[in-house]
Amino acid sequence: MGDEAPGDGLGRHRDELRPAAVAQLLRLRAVGELTTAHVRLVADAVGVHKRTVWSWLARAEETGSPEKPERRRFRITEEIIDVLADYQGNVKRAHEHLAEVAVAAGRKPPGLTTLHDAIARDLDPGFMAGLREGIPAARGFDPAFQRPAVARNEVWEGDHKQAETVVMMPDGKPSRVWVTWFEDRGTSHVMGWAVTAGAAHRGSVLAAVRMSVLREAPYGPAGGLPHLVRVDGGADFLSKTVRRAFGLLGVPVHRVRSARHKGGIERLNRTSMTRFFADLPRYTKAPRLDHRRRLGDTDPPLTFEAFVGLLGEWVHKHNTEHVIKRTGMTPLEAWLADSAEVRPEPSASELRALMLESDHKVHKITSHGVEFAGRRYMPENGVGRIGLEVRVRWMPHHTHEIDLYTFRGNRYLGRAFLSNEASEELRAKVLLERDEHSKALRQALKRSGKRRRERHLPSTRPEVPVRALRMTEQEARAELEGTAALPAPRRERATERYTPRLGPAPGWAVPGRAVPDEDSLSEE
Repeated sequence: MGDEAPGDGLGRHRDELRPAAVAQLLRLRAVGELTTAHVRLVADAVGVHKRTVWSWLARAEETGSPEKPERRRFRITEEIIDVLADYQGNVKRAHEHLAEVAVAAGRKPPGLTTLHDAIARDLDPGFMAGLREGIPAARGFDPAFQRPAVARNEVWEGDHKQAETVVMMPDGKPSRVWVTWFEDRGTSHVMGWAVTAGAAHRGSVLAAVRMSVLREAPYGPAGGLPHLVRVDGGADFLSKTVRRAFGLLGVPVHRVRSARHKGGIERLNRTSMTRFFADLPRYTKAPRLDHRRRLGDTDPPLTFEAFVGLLGEWVHKHNTEHVIKRTGMTPLEAWLADSAEVRPEPSASELRALMLESDHKVHKITSHGVEFAGRRYMPENGVGRIGLEVRVRWMPHHTHEIDLYTFRGNRYLGRAFLSNEASEELRAKVLLERDEHSKALRQALKRSGKRRRERHLPSTRPEVPVRALRMTEQEARAELEGTAALPAPRRERATERYTPRLGPAPGWAVPGRAVPDEDSLSEE
């Protein structure tokens, strides 16, 4: 206790204790009880001479305030702030401008150090950052409240993250890839993710949502539908396609104004940098060897398939082995231990129907199937439909199969699969459908031929032609006057028994027989 400096435990500087001490002395003087003993006690407590305390008291009575009067110094005015804003927070250029104005007015210009000190006293770092880079940079200096704890699936946060590495694409070209993922805010569990070559798009978001929602193998066990999804102002997350998908699922989407308002997914982005990307070959932020080269620039890059596999392993390890300090458990353990009810998710087929994309272009079924995105797809129900105009819809990141709809009428025709990757089951199904199609067509044609023969049967039988009766003018007049002769009676068929002749009469000449002589006839 004896080693403590005056004022220890109450304040580190006498200026912090001066206002309260002087205010108490003023109250004692107002009631007529102030004595030198009181002033000496204050001086001992603050660590100054008693004459200093009397001067404080006199100054307070003169100014009417117990606060320490501020000494005259150079201050930042609104005009100086405008100059700083004009030069985007560049203090050096602002000082040059202020010096020119002061010299032109016949005043002594302030020194550069004086200006720096005044800025440090009168302007906060966030204000200066805002003058240099804008309001978003200034908000980075603002304190933030801690969000209340939430249950599992109560809030998800989504974001894109460009992979800080170069991968080799299947076409042999190196490229940067983007990772799109969703994290459960309550348990820090990575619900789903998707990798996109080139640049992320709304299809990447839909693929990550599908993986996040489904709980069946190979996904899960975490999944289900969230009560809220929190994203930033990215155009992909706020696109009509993504909003429609979330709307059909009954999930509201909340847009935050700053990245720090979705701190969970931002922390995941930073963690992936140090725990995953930094260990991969061709890391784009590796230490520099000189101003142009980085460590490992000549290393062979990972293939796209290998990168996807390693990312899946890291996400699984993050969910099952990495202990979160906030919960004291791994994300999966925290998710399974939470007793909050999980909203039932739609089936895989229903979810697929909600998230199919379309280019709204006319495609035709040809003899090679349907050409889409430079690839050929064989319809599972395309027999007999060559030339039909269709609309293609597909699941993002699942382009090995597409869905076909009629372009007019929007009638579902079934799926189509890559023709060079078609399974034996699909080939057998197409061939069987082709045979059944031909069989059904053959039967329909046979039934049509039978009905045609039956319909035209009376016209195909031969009939005895009837000669038309012709009359002369006299016969026609007689017919009209009723004086025409009665027709001859019809000859009735003989009823007697027919008796054939036994031979020609004697003396008749019969073809093929010699004519007898008269002598022979006379002898007879």
